[in-house]
Amino acid sequence: MTGIKQWFRRTAVLGLVAGTGLSAGACGVSTQQEIAMGQQYATEINSQLPIVNDAQVNRYINGLGRQIASRGGRQIGYTFFVVNAEQINAFAVPGGYIYVNRGLIERSRNMSELAGVLSHEIAHVEHRHSVDQMEKMQGANLALTLGYALLGRAPTGLENTAINLGGNLYFAKHSRGAEDEADATAVPLLVASGISPAGLTSFFNVLLADQKRSVSSVEQWFSTHPLTQTRIEHVQTLVNSVPAAQLRGLKTDDAAYTSMKARLRGYQAPPAEYRVKR
Repeated sequence: MTGIKQWFRRTAVLGLVAGTGLSAGACGVSTQQEIAMGQQYATEINSQLPIVNDAQVNRYINGLGRQIASRGGRQIGYTFFVVNAEQINAFAVPGGYIYVNRGLIERSRNMSELAGVLSHEIAHVEHRHSVDQMEKMQGANLALTLGYALLGRAPTGLENTAINLGGNLYFAKHSRGAEDEADATAVPLLVASGISPAGLTSFFNVLLADQKRSVSSVEQWFSTHPLTQTRIEHVQTLVNSVPAAQLRGLKTDDAAYTSMKARLRGYQAPPAEYRVKR
């Protein structure tokens, strides 16, 4: 836990430095700077979180993620990691670094549901939502407030919105508007990749149902990804806008996904602090 907090504080400093010189309403971070920032974040994250070290799992998640990301407009290099944590969550770091918890992969029921989550996180990067959020925080003088919080001079509840044992980052908590924008981009990304976008809505429905039954397993997702029935209906409307004939030709599942999940089930159990309390 001490290591997590130390990383948490170093990350805050980096975030504050990145915000220096930014003016509200105009992004002052270039793509090159964003990528460099993301590389530093990823190095710190990977030194603190239990990253799954399995060639087959990593090859699959990167292959699927890059297949979707290649249909985006930014054409930056994307890297995907699986965190050995039971909690259901995923988050994107500036510069194209995307993390998916093991619990989310195991809860997904087919390839299109996992692809739906990946496309949503890719869309956040495509729209530079994390960078924009840093800018807004700086413009509203909230970065300094956050910095004090990370140094231990604010309620611990604020720390939980920044990073917790499941790997949430303070810039991973997006507004409803950003979530809607990511959804609207995720659907065409999936279609262009030859993957059924119906997996996005079906997995959202799974999470909504899980929230009613087992809050502890999905609380991280809901703390960073506002999810309501209205939002799901909006995504379904986006899916319904795709011609039915085109939807029928899109993939929902494949053998490689099934093999990867079997491999992940046999992987070592998450550390105790990354397990869901039952």
